[in-house]
Amino acid sequence: MPTFGTKSKQALQKVDPDMVRVLDRAIKKYNFSVIWGYRNEEQQNEMYANGATRNPWPTSNHNHNPARAVDIVPYPNGYAASHREFCELATYVYEAANELEVRVEWGGHWINYTGQGFNDRDWAHWELK
Repeated sequence: MPTFGTKSKQALQKVDPDMVRVLDRAIKKYNFSVIWGYRNEEQQNEMYANGATRNPWPTSNHNHNPARAVDIVPYPNGYAASHREFCELATYVYEAANELEVRVEWGGHWINYTGQGFNDRDWAHWELK
């Protein structure tokens, strides 16, 4: 059974307990890594400046303490994982959230209608609703 590695555990330290419960359940069925939980002002603004997020500090759900959002990626392929791997992971996260009665939203369902160049979907992103 998969378990979280050291970096994933560290990323979860400042994440809302409801999201942690969901991820703790999902990891038992599908192996993935937690890349981001909480982002401080410097981290968020750097990602914004690099075009990795649409939200400057403090407008992201990653900026709450505890964070209401996480970025997770299939292990071992990470961000290079296939669309199928991200969808498989999503199945297990939604299943865990449903079992725990925690409402979550997946960035993989988002579509950018503005045409401003941001990736049309945020495959790694999950947040509490």
